Amino acid sequence: MPDSIDLARYAVFTPPDPFEDHTGPFYFRIHGDASKAGTVHCVLPTEPRHGNYAGGVHGGAILTFADYALCLVAGRAADGGTNTSFAMTVSIAVEFLSAGRIGVPLEATGEPLQVTGRLAFARGSITQQGKAVALWSGVVRHVARAKVMGRKDAAAPTSSVAPAQTVPEGFEPLTNASVYSRHIGPSYARKEVDGVTMIQPTLPRMCNSGGALHGGYMMSFADSAVTRAAGVVTGMAPSTVSFAAEFLAAGSSTVPLVTRVEVPRHGRNLAFLRGLLEQDGKPLLSYSATIFLRPKA
Repeated sequence: MPDSIDLARYAVFTPPDPFEDHTGPFYFRIHGDASKAGTVHCVLPTEPRHGNYAGGVHGGAILTFADYALCLVAGRAADGGTNTSFAMTVSIAVEFLSAGRIGVPLEATGEPLQVTGRLAFARGSITQQGKAVALWSGVVRHVARAKVMGRKDAAAPTSSVAPAQTVPEGFEPLTNASVYSRHIGPSYARKEVDGVTMIQPTLPRMCNSGGALHGGYMMSFADSAVTRAAGVVTGMAPSTVSFAAEFLAAGSSTVPLVTRVEVPRHGRNLAFLRGLLEQDGKPLLSYSATIFLRPKA
């Protein structure tokens, strides 16, 4: 770690968050009034498991870090830094400005914009050694943490045996998935006329501390799907320029996720995509993305 970042002065989120523990660890520190800009500082040490095809930081990892920063900045502004509120992302938009490098920590700071009785708004940036990597903005719903954890306990399965999850015929395993995608879990794809359909069995490690599927996980899966669809349709090498998502409902780790990605329009350098992530026919996440295209090496 750079000399300027002493992780001994930072904390890992509690209670434990399975997806953040699996993909991180993520660290944060609050110094000063949490309702003020720049008082929450987040750090993600990058490792090879965060890698994409090009050897840089995967877009899904950056989206997860942006979601983490949004929930910390907006959530702590809502509860005054006491960690008594549970922040659930309602919507988020991320603009990718430059590639992230493996082996150098990503840092995120933000600015709370407004807090109401149920919602909190914030925006911020992700940097690496002072260079801007991404900009983010979003909205979270904040509720009492004790209430969320009580619901989790009440919904806990009585059996420790996870239900079997099957993949329909016609889907091929993604044996050439990126390091980050493989770290999350196996996924399967089927080519469509104007895009792809992807499916991924879910696991307990894909959940947040409240027991529902983590927002960063769902966006990671969606980002893998949009880049896959752009590559299949255009025959070019894709990289995400911007990604926006609206969270429609909570998901569970008992049923596979399915997403259908369409490529309504593309040119020589850009492709515009949209998709809907569903679980057992229930819409969970609506998203859109702009993809930069370059010739394959």
